[in-house]
Amino acid sequence: MKRTVLLISGLVFCIASYANNAKEKKGLNEQINAAFHYLVQGDTSRASKLLAEQERLKDDNHQLSKLAIMLQIELKNNDTAERLLLSFESRFADNPDTFAFAADAWRDLGHQAGVFSKFGFYKKGVQAKLRAGEVGPDNAEYVALRAGASAHGSSYGADASLQKTLTDKAIALDKKWGYIAKLNYAQNTDDQQSGLAAAKEAVEEFHDDFVVLERVAQYFWTIDNLAQAQQTFAQACEYPPVQSWYREVKWINACYQVAVFSQEHGLAVKPGEQALNRLLATYKLPTTQNVEIAGLLLDIAQQENSQLAIQRMNQAITHTNDKALVKLATRRLAMLD
Repeated sequence: MKRTVLLISGLVFCIASYANNAKEKKGLNEQINAAFHYLVQGDTSRASKLLAEQERLKDDNHQLSKLAIMLQIELKNNDTAERLLLSFESRFADNPDTFAFAADAWRDLGHQAGVFSKFGFYKKGVQAKLRAGEVGPDNAEYVALRAGASAHGSSYGADASLQKTLTDKAIALDKKWGYIAKLNYAQNTDDQQSGLAAAKEAVEEFHDDFVVLERVAQYFWTIDNLAQAQQTFAQACEYPPVQSWYREVKWINACYQVAVFSQEHGLAVKPGEQALNRLLATYKLPTTQNVEIAGLLLDIAQQENSQLAIQRMNQAITHTNDKALVKLATRRLAMLD
């Protein structure tokens, strides 16, 4: 009887311990998501605070490590971000998502880097895509990444001869990522006929999938079909992805690009208004990024369609100590008079 009681007590303890750990993990994930929500708006405060509080855990936690990398990129601390990325790839080398994330992070660093450093970062980004497909050889998303990256050839450490085989494999594994692979292949081989056919089929079949719509829009943009690109970016903007790091960044960029097409290429204004209003309804912090979004909306829209922009400008004036931002918002509102 005593042994039975001990076994039951041990089981209860294990269950309670598991429940507490699950609760703590959920709580931490919620904090990470909240910090990232601030970070994509250009506010680094929550990410900095959370990472300081979780100093002991951050090297062992995949999501905290991502947050640390994106924080340094936002702060434009390229050397620190590079060091963290290399360590991240090494510590989580058996997870293909590590390299899918790293590919986007390396690309971001390349965009920020000086002219002599750009190629090195872009090359690391291509190699991360290749590695994602190698670590996840039966996952269509990562196979499609590897297939597209293979087109870069030997100067990037890739083997272009594998592109077609890997593209066919992604198509066989999954319809959605098969379309992504088809579009990548059509773009890389300048096969516009196949690309347009794949784009049409993909939009018809995945009309509410951000990932597919954003890739199709990028394809139209690449072949200079700007009207179709704007229309498809606008459609993608209607379907924000579940928070997934760079996927959310791409959603912001997709929505913003709709309005850029309105402003710079004289395309339809209404989709641009709708896209920017959607961003301003989602992101409400008084940051430079949000003031710039509001400014673009004021540039393209009638005042009755830009009330959120005026609201964000006034929030920046009254709720921040950033004198440059207050000056920017004040000057932009004065232009309405």
